[in-house]
Amino acid sequence: MFRTAADLGEALRPATRERPQRLPRAVLEALLLIAARQPVTRPEIASFRDAPLPQQTLATLQEQGLIRSPGRKPVPGQPLLWATTERFLALYGVRSLAELDPLLEGLRGPL
Repeated sequence: MFRTAADLGEALRPATRERPQRLPRAVLEALLLIAARQPVTRPEIASFRDAPLPQQTLATLQEQGLIRSPGRKPVPGQPLLWATTERFLALYGVRSLAELDPLLEGLRGPL
């Protein structure tokens, strides 16, 4: 995030505009599922997608600061939980996850 005096804002806006990096479809699917069902584990994402989820997918999202691990699920094996970050909201121009509710409606529910 970049802050400046109000009178300089418009002049600096083009130089500071960050465009989201294009992500592969499988990575976007995983990000969307994490946003819809957070906190969620990797096996839960894979079961909803009905396809394996490579660890590299989560690593890519984590490197870009779009997801974080808020802890572990208290079940045998204690898998990592994943949730979106504030950067995810800022990058995609969303103030809160509640704004995404209409778009994510079909992705919620039992696994």
